[in-house]
Amino acid sequence: MTEPVPPADQRRLKLTSVLPVWLLAVVGAVLVITLAQKDSFAWLLLVFVLCVLVSFVLQLITATKDGLVERISIASSGAFVVVLVTAVVLLAR
Repeated sequence: MTEPVPPADQRRLKLTSVLPVWLLAVVGAVLVITLAQKDSFAWLLLVFVLCVLVSFVLQLITATKDGLVERISIASSGAFVVVLVTAVVLLAR
């Protein structure tokens, strides 16, 4: 049986596995807003799917099962919020 991860390590895992996904979402959203002239919502969907896949890969790299669902949920939810705000911006222009 594996030992539980200490709370300090849990926070470090959250930062190292969630923040890159959010950063990817922001960079992807900015690229979609600035570069996509046609089918920008399709590109935005692709950004979100890529963020979810990257969040799963980052969780597999950490090889820590404690808090796995929480970290994936936080990463995916943050990426969803970024994509949602970007979609509203695209609809407004």
